[in-house]
Amino acid sequence: MTDTHTAPPAESLAALTDSLAGDLTDGTWRPVPLERRLARLLLVGAAGDGELTAERIRAVAWEGHVALTQVGEGRLARLLTRLLAEAREPATGEAPPGNAARALLERLAEEGPDDRVRS
Repeated sequence: MTDTHTAPPAESLAALTDSLAGDLTDGTWRPVPLERRLARLLLVGAAGDGELTAERIRAVAWEGHVALTQVGEGRLARLLTRLLAEAREPATGEAPPGNAARALLERLAEEGPDDRVRS
């Protein structure tokens, strides 16, 4: 029997970030506490130098482990995976590719009494 399932094409970090940011703003994506906690952990880990390094991203993904792939349709897990791939690539002299993703993580890390995030 042949497996006919094919993985979806890899989305760019920018596309994933834009999609998540838009869904976060309009309420289509409502992050669960695990996703918010992992965003905060990554930001705290990067607080000293501001870098979302491969090691820091990997550590946060490991913290979320299997549950991260299950909550929120695994969207944050996909973003972290793409961010990790970008962090491994050498810089090209342009703005770091994770800047928009970092801004999204900052929004995600915020908690309010009703779990809404700022737009």
